[in-house]
Amino acid sequence: MKIQLSSLHTKLKHSFGYDTFRPFQEEIIAAILGKRDVLAILPTGSGKSLCYQLPILETPGKMAIVISPLIALMQDQVQVLTSMGISAAFINSQLSYYELKNIQKNLQNYALIYVAPERLCKEEFLDLIKPLNIAYFVIDEAHCISQWGHAFRPEYRQLAILKHHFPQVPIATFTATATPLVQQDIIDQLHLQTPYKAIGSFDRSNLTIRIDQRDNGKDQLKRFLESHRNQSGIIYTTTRKSVDKLYEELKKNGYPITKYHAGLTDSERQKAQGTFLNDTTPIMVATVAFGMGVHKPDVRFVVHMDLPKSFEGYYQEIGRAGRDGLPSDCLMLYSTRDYILQKSMYADIPDDITKHSMLRRLEQFFSFCAASECRRKQILHYFSEPYLHDNCQNCDNCLDDIITEDITIIAQKILSCVYRMQQRFGIQRVVDVLAGSQTQEIIQNRFDKLSTYGLLSDLPRLDIRHYIFSLINQNFLAMTEGQYPILQLTVNARSVLKKTTPVFVRKRVIKVHKERKKSEKSHSNTVNRNMLAKLKEVRKQLASKAGLPPYMIFHDKHLVHMAELQPKNEAEFYQVQGVGEQKHKLYSKAFLECIASCLS
Repeated sequence: MKIQLSSLHTKLKHSFGYDTFRPFQEEIIAAILGKRDVLAILPTGSGKSLCYQLPILETPGKMAIVISPLIALMQDQVQVLTSMGISAAFINSQLSYYELKNIQKNLQNYALIYVAPERLCKEEFLDLIKPLNIAYFVIDEAHCISQWGHAFRPEYRQLAILKHHFPQVPIATFTATATPLVQQDIIDQLHLQTPYKAIGSFDRSNLTIRIDQRDNGKDQLKRFLESHRNQSGIIYTTTRKSVDKLYEELKKNGYPITKYHAGLTDSERQKAQGTFLNDTTPIMVATVAFGMGVHKPDVRFVVHMDLPKSFEGYYQEIGRAGRDGLPSDCLMLYSTRDYILQKSMYADIPDDITKHSMLRRLEQFFSFCAASECRRKQILHYFSEPYLHDNCQNCDNCLDDIITEDITIIAQKILSCVYRMQQRFGIQRVVDVLAGSQTQEIIQNRFDKLSTYGLLSDLPRLDIRHYIFSLINQNFLAMTEGQYPILQLTVNARSVLKKTTPVFVRKRVIKVHKERKKSEKSHSNTVNRNMLAKLKEVRKQLASKAGLPPYMIFHDKHLVHMAELQPKNEAEFYQVQGVGEQKHKLYSKAFLECIASCLS
């Protein structure tokens, strides 16, 4: 074991191009090589894949089987490994009959094989791999095993058979998000034997988190996109229909955009993913089905146009931004209607345990959206990780000023308006009346004759919505369930209307673009920006010639390091982060020539 560990750093640089391990990587690799089961909970971008790719290089003549639910991840990682000279293959529905047969015939010749859980559990596949010299199994996205997880997949439960068929083969499990309850469920379901546990920090300090009420969602989105020109990003929305509408709207406005959802054909989805990875269309609008397993490191922003279902889902989705560690922005727009609609969808879930678990997570997350405390502290608390600071300086509640406001009179006007509208309308109509809107519906329903009409016309509509949310959160107003939720007074509203109970809210005072200044400052001032632009152009040309996405040549952070280091010869080029033996051999000449021309 000591001999193996002593060579890990050599292989780390030789094959993967890194000089040092990230936290937990070396310990996880040592546990796998020591034939121990592993439970690793590491955030997106922390280098989980290296933890199970490098050990197989230390076990010549053996192979590892990686179980993943994600076709995109399989294809992406096999492409990366092959480009580094490591033999790997995937087995999934994208293969032709002859490709599948050829891979199965030569399984023993691969170091890593990627396969879906459904295929692995079939008897014919188990019979196929039993004679092979398997060093270890890897289960990626392991939270799917647990019914307490946010993405429970029943077929993952069948993976319990691994210990039955291969009792001596260790299992290494990996996921980005898992509460303590989910962690224990993974161990129990897979029958892991005293596993080595690596529980990393969930803190993604390079992500700026902002959560706003959705007022005019498209306008809010366009303002955000204007501050992220020429950057790559993902925009999530709930339904296929909303993806299509938003795609057409943004495309019409000249944004370089593509779309992805389950209603498209396989070839359409593959083409969309390809143009996104290759930066031909650097903005993707999609349902949350997109992104899992897509290892594009330079995604600079993630936008949610609707309320996510849970902390776990939200944190995994924003984790697709800034995988390279550089500053990235996350914006979420939400409304109470999102919450009501999602809650009503859970009514048809037959299993009460699953239903109540999903409802509880949705309610927790909705409360988080309206809270004014540090976002990072709340998220980390959910995952049972202490955060010792009250101000992270990288979320809306910390970047913006928070003031305590007495809104008793405003609350009385809102509650009175809901009452005078006979408690039969939703937030939008109540806001219209209080703001003094002159829409056709207002006139037809004679709402303009109500004594509460226009009472808050001096306030921005977004502020009125914020106050309504606050009254809901403080249980002075309630929302009915169903497709069109309406506002109703609670029993507590009476004391506010009778002026016996004051109402206070904590409110953010938004400071526009403060987080952008921080992001810009974090880029080293020593970087020659002209050189960096030229290096990106060289990368693009090499990627096009090789038929690879640009990030598979080098990540943005590697080019930043290259522009800082400004290597003048091959020995110095080998010191650049991300430069291993294979990449040194293939790319050193082109990049050294580019750097020399910039310095001349």
